[in-house]
Amino acid sequence: MGLKPWQKALFPLRSVPAVVRLFEAELRQAEPDLVLLSLVLGFVEHFLAVNRVLPTNVPGVTFESRPGPDPQTRLYFPVAELSIVAALYARFTAQIRGAVDLSLYPRPDGCSSRELVRKVSDVIWNSLSRSYFKDRAHIQSLFSFITAPVYPPGTKLDSSGVAFAVVGACQVLGLPDVHLALSEDHAWVAFGAGGAQTAEVTWHGKGNEDRRGQPVQAGVAERSWLYLKGSYLRCTRHMEVAFMVCAINPSIDGHTDSLELLQLQQRLLWLLYDMGHLDRYPMALGNLADLEELEPTPGRPDPLTLYHQGIQSARTHYNNEHIYPYLYLAGFHCRNKNVKEALQAWADTATVIQE
Repeated sequence: MGLKPWQKALFPLRSVPAVVRLFEAELRQAEPDLVLLSLVLGFVEHFLAVNRVLPTNVPGVTFESRPGPDPQTRLYFPVAELSIVAALYARFTAQIRGAVDLSLYPRPDGCSSRELVRKVSDVIWNSLSRSYFKDRAHIQSLFSFITAPVYPPGTKLDSSGVAFAVVGACQVLGLPDVHLALSEDHAWVAFGAGGAQTAEVTWHGKGNEDRRGQPVQAGVAERSWLYLKGSYLRCTRHMEVAFMVCAINPSIDGHTDSLELLQLQQRLLWLLYDMGHLDRYPMALGNLADLEELEPTPGRPDPLTLYHQGIQSARTHYNNEHIYPYLYLAGFHCRNKNVKEALQAWADTATVIQE
């Protein structure tokens, strides 16, 4: 199975609004296509932040030109042609389906087994380059995973990118019970009836410790912060889309961000916000608030309101075990020289850590 006719009709994607329209169409589906959306975001990010060159230097890829912020400059947006995206999509789906024989993993109750989840994890894990700096930027999308023979930088994924790739691969295989699980510094998967089962699918910490296939219950029982004492995000498909949007990295270098990527991330987060998919995602609300502080959107809630919505989400849905919502708020007050409010937010952070 490839892309559906209605998906193909949305291509080519020549601008930020065109990408937003694709996401909106996918988010209206019960099962947004994670692979397609991740490939599109990775493609756009690659040519706006990683390989930001003159249009004539990239054979096979065209750029849409429009006036820049001043008369002397022009902005270029990489055109995501259907032929390119469809080829990458076909490559990923063929790789996954060719490597996993579902007949070897019976699903009598319609739910995935731990052995099947481990097998999918093995396929992703064993496809990665053997040696690379795993904390480098711009290796979170399926584009960076699947483009080794075509575009640099090759078959690389960061830690959370591996977990996302496993979930995307499971969607390709028709395993709707496998979902992304997130803490504030780690990712794994939940599966089975009601997401009751969990499995590590990516490495652990700086030592790249491999616990793949093991449940996370031991870490939860130890009340480990890595697993938020059990109060972690159990993502829906739509929250998994929010995850990939939050993972957009607009940095071109240590001092410069891509304006187009910032705009794309901000517009996509507002789309998710309006559809209710950020209600249980405190970090995404903090991310959106930071973007609004940089470039406010007329008629939208101000950053302070969004920061407090993130805190309220953590209190309501996650037993107030998340510290990042308070850190987002403290950072905002610190940047705006609101010393008293910043100290209070840091104190609230310390309270969450102590409890």
